[in-house]
Amino acid sequence: MPIRYSATVTALVVLLTSGLVCHLMARDTEQLDSAAARVAEVPMVVGAWHAQEETADPAAFERAGAKTHWTRLYVHQRTKESVLVILMCGRPGKMAVHTPEVCYSGAGYELHSQVGACAIKSEGNEETAQFWTARFTKKTGTTSDLRLYWTWNAHGAWEASPSPRWQFRGAPFLYKLYVSRNLGDQPNLAPQTGATAMFLREFVPVLNHTLFPPEHPG
Repeated sequence: MPIRYSATVTALVVLLTSGLVCHLMARDTEQLDSAAARVAEVPMVVGAWHAQEETADPAAFERAGAKTHWTRLYVHQRTKESVLVILMCGRPGKMAVHTPEVCYSGAGYELHSQVGACAIKSEGNEETAQFWTARFTKKTGTTSDLRLYWTWNAHGAWEASPSPRWQFRGAPFLYKLYVSRNLGDQPNLAPQTGATAMFLREFVPVLNHTLFPPEHPG
């Protein structure tokens, strides 16, 4: 009897555990699908910034672990300044470790400056997002400089995480944001100034409201 009882208890524990695992996996998949669907809902018009879709290599996003993504060029209708924005959503893992030093080098760009943290603040001096940022250079007859900003978000706050794979482990989904702009004749422009910073002050609140609406907390 004791042996039979022990076997029964073991079987019940296995069944309950497997059921719980299946339930958690299904819930995570549902959350990922919901988060991914909201990527397409980000507005094409943010204030005076109007976007146009840009072509991108689907294989590159697959390697980065993105379930869904878009690439857009936002252009300010008065100044004609433009910024390139890439938004991705997928599971943590590849999304957390696939950094610009990897993917931009494949496009011919080289890291030109030390990577540093940058906080974008609102007009009221409140922090709206944290980014990593750096200058990248591409030499194709003439030198092309761009400043790139990148950040992750799993719970409603954009973070320049020093250990994203560790920090976002276990999250059902992860957003990743790249924002870049050609520097032209202003290669030494500070990260918190210029057209990109101005765009981010307007864009991030709209992005947050779309990706993390009140009925879908992170």
